[in-house]
Amino acid sequence: MIQATKSPLHPPRRSAFGRPSLPTGRHPKERAMLSPVRLLVWVLVAVGLAFAAVAQTEGKAGAAQPVGSPVPVSLDALYPPATAQPVYLFHMLSLDESFTGIVADWLEGDLPGVEENYEDFKTRYSEIRTLVPEWESYYPTEPVAKLGAAVASGDPERLMAAFRAVGQTCHRCHQSTMVPVQQRYHWGDFGALTLVDPLSREMVDFSRFKQSLSTNLTGIRVDLRQGQLENALRHFEAFAARFESLKESCGSCHDRETLAFIDGEVQGAVEELGRVLRGPRPSPETVATLIQGVGAENCSKCHRVHVPAAIARATTR
Repeated sequence: MIQATKSPLHPPRRSAFGRPSLPTGRHPKERAMLSPVRLLVWVLVAVGLAFAAVAQTEGKAGAAQPVGSPVPVSLDALYPPATAQPVYLFHMLSLDESFTGIVADWLEGDLPGVEENYEDFKTRYSEIRTLVPEWESYYPTEPVAKLGAAVASGDPERLMAAFRAVGQTCHRCHQSTMVPVQQRYHWGDFGALTLVDPLSREMVDFSRFKQSLSTNLTGIRVDLRQGQLENALRHFEAFAARFESLKESCGSCHDRETLAFIDGEVQGAVEELGRVLRGPRPSPETVATLIQGVGAENCSKCHRVHVPAAIARATTR
């Protein structure tokens, strides 16, 4: 985890209306810069426009490429397993801290802090743009230089426009590269996942295991509808055993207990399904309702999260 190392803020002074008032700063330009209402408006506008300008950037020179653009091979050297940590991601987080720190210090009336954050941002920006040669065009230098001139001027409107321009530059890069980078380096390879089938005691791949699980769940309803209760129970026993084993596959990626997909509530629904099937004259309607619940709360939600990522990752390999 990356932790910020910034000094604690001074407690805000109170205005006559009980609201925190902006401090008078150390810099001679600060008092002229800090009209509270005007300041708040331009900051909100700047931050909002900096990261939400998709429609305005598409179709123009330097606009973002389609999401899913190939990830440069040179980026592999900046992510595990080539490195112990995701180096490029850490660089981006530090860059964001400096960039956002410009606004944070401006809101505090701390112009020296604004200038310090800008200088740090400019240095980091110059370093990052050379890390991946194929992406150097995503890091134009002109917007950053204009931001520095705006910071030096102390003019809120000029600073807003410059901050927005740099933010749009960041946004264009993120729009093109963030998703494929996450797909390549964050999501695991489902094709490499294996687990022990509790029935055959064989090591099977994840796809085959899920097919067996689906066959068992469908078999319960089909056999019960056909009046074959014993076969329905066999399918349930197989489904219940495999469903329990499914937790092992989750543990290969998830390092904490999840409240979704395979949690106590879903497990309780599976147990209730077993009780109904073992009871006298199980109702097909009740069984169908319980199966639909498992499907809605486990299968469907899990698939929505993982299937698109798994499919998309295969296209970026």
